[in-house]
Amino acid sequence: MKTFRTKNSHSKNVFALVFASILIASFGITANQAFAMGQAPSTCSNRYDGTITSMKITIGQKTFNPIANPGMTFQLRNDRSYTVTFTIHTPSQSSQSNSLGGSTWYDTSAPGFQLGTCVNGVGPNQYVTVTATESHPGNLAPQTTQNVSWNTLVPGNVSYNVKWVAP
Repeated sequence: MKTFRTKNSHSKNVFALVFASILIASFGITANQAFAMGQAPSTCSNRYDGTITSMKITIGQKTFNPIANPGMTFQLRNDRSYTVTFTIHTPSQSSQSNSLGGSTWYDTSAPGFQLGTCVNGVGPNQYVTVTATESHPGNLAPQTTQNVSWNTLVPGNVSYNVKWVAP
């Protein structure tokens, strides 16, 4: 009777484990990046990195100020929408160290994912007002509390919570 000897496959098992770990980790990184959409800050021409200086949320006749009331929560039916009006104050020089015309950038999680936006036609030391209408994100449960943030590349971001309820 013939016997076959097998080599110790310990090193092969370790290699397979390391390879699988790297593959899983890289998939996780790729999956996280899929939740950001819109325009990256680098796509804005002659970008002015401003600060959000004011914000007003309007629902019908009610108005809320999330800067004066950090972490505030308001309730809204998931078949309704609300309006956000905010102002970004641009610095005296762009990220390219000049004072030519350009753009400013912000991003928000209001749509249920991070959405970046370039606002064109901007210059130095300007107050740029943006108005957006937001509604219940389709990727969220019908009844949930959503944490919404509005960001620029300068510290001083704004966030609030929307408690979405069924009609």
